[in-house]
Amino acid sequence: MGAPRILMLVKSAGRAPSREQLLSVGLESVEAEISLHELAEDSPLLAEADAVVLEIAPRGADLEAFDRIVHMTGGQLPVIAAVDGLTVADTRTLLRAGALDVLPLPFTAEELRQAVEPARRPARPAASRGAPQQPRRQGKVVAFLGTTGGAGVTSVATQLGILWAANAKVCCIDFDVQFGNAALLMDLRPSLHLGHLIEDAERLDPDLLQSVAMAHPSGMALVACPSEMMPLDIVSIEFVDRLLRLATQVYDVVLVDLPSAWTEWTVRVLQRADTIAMVTGLGVPGLHQARRQLEVIEANGLMPKLKIVANRVQKGLFGKVDLKETEAVLGRKVEFTLADDPAAVSAANDEGRSLKEVKPSSRVLKDLKALAESLQTAAAVDGGGQ
Repeated sequence: MGAPRILMLVKSAGRAPSREQLLSVGLESVEAEISLHELAEDSPLLAEADAVVLEIAPRGADLEAFDRIVHMTGGQLPVIAAVDGLTVADTRTLLRAGALDVLPLPFTAEELRQAVEPARRPARPAASRGAPQQPRRQGKVVAFLGTTGGAGVTSVATQLGILWAANAKVCCIDFDVQFGNAALLMDLRPSLHLGHLIEDAERLDPDLLQSVAMAHPSGMALVACPSEMMPLDIVSIEFVDRLLRLATQVYDVVLVDLPSAWTEWTVRVLQRADTIAMVTGLGVPGLHQARRQLEVIEANGLMPKLKIVANRVQKGLFGKVDLKETEAVLGRKVEFTLADDPAAVSAANDEGRSLKEVKPSSRVLKDLKALAESLQTAAAVDGGGQ
C-alpha cells in the first residue's frame, strides 16, 4: 500500500504542515487550488485523494458544504475537519456530521497521520444476523497515587502507559485539575482537556471522550488536565462514575493520575479502580506521608487493591535493596522498586518519549517492565481491544 494522498484545503497560511513535513510521516499531498464550496460541487479531485482535510467554521454555509462532501464520498473517503478555536461543541457537531476526526488549527504532520491511521486499518467483518454479539469491552482501571509532590507518580504512570500501549488500547486520564503535567511529560499540546468533559458532562459519550483524548506516538491516549487551575470540587462523584464507565468501554487499560489531596471523588476513583499503585520515595518526608495515606486507604477498605512502589531507589551493583526499615515504618511490604536514573528519566520526560527509546539498557526501564507485567496480571488485563 502506497503513501496516503491527502487533499488539504486549509486557507490559514502556516497553520497546516508543508508537503515536506507530510512526506516525513509517510503522507503525500494532492495539490489543489479550490475552495471548500467548489469541492462540494462534486469535484473530481475527490477521486484522486485517500483522505480530505477541510478547514471549516462548523456552522452555516461551511457546515452545509462539509455535509455535502461527506455524503458525496458515501463513507468511502475519510474526511477530517480542521477548526480554528476548536471547542467540544464543534467536535460533537462535526463527528455527528460524519468527520473521521477533528483537528484544531494549527496541527502537525504527526497529528494528521494519527487522524488518518484508523481509516487505513482493515474493517472488521460485519456480524451476521443471529450471530452471538461480542461482549462489551470491560477495561481495567489502575489508579496512581503519590505520597508527596515530586514523588514521580506522573512520570511512572505515563511511562507505564507507553509500555502498555504496545499490546493494549490504553488511556491515561490526568485528574490533577490543579497541578497535572502528564501532557507536558508526553510532549503533547492538547486543545481539549478534562475541563471540557466536565463542562459538557451531560453529553459525555464514547465519541466525545475519544475526541478529547489526544494520541501519543506510542498509541496511548491522554485526557489532559485542564489548561487552567480549577477547584478540586469541580469534579463530582457522578462525573467520575460516568467517565470511568465510558472509558472502560472504549479502552483496555485506563490509567488515572490522581492529585495528592483526598476528596470524596478521589476516594470514588480508588473504589472504582482494579489496582491502586501508591508511589513513594524512601526519604523521611515521603515515608511519613505514605504512612498517613495508608491509614486512609485502610479506613476505606482499599488495602486489597494496593501496591506500594518505591521510586528513585539507589541500587547497588547487583540491584539489591534492603527495605526492612522502610517496611517496618510502613507496616506493609513494598512490592516494587524503581531504580534512580535521573538522566534517562529526565531525557524521556523532556522529549515525551519512552525510556526504551532514550536508554534501552536503563535499569529503571527493566524495573518498569516488571511493574507493568505485575500490574497487568493484578488487573487481569486481557488486551482484547486490539
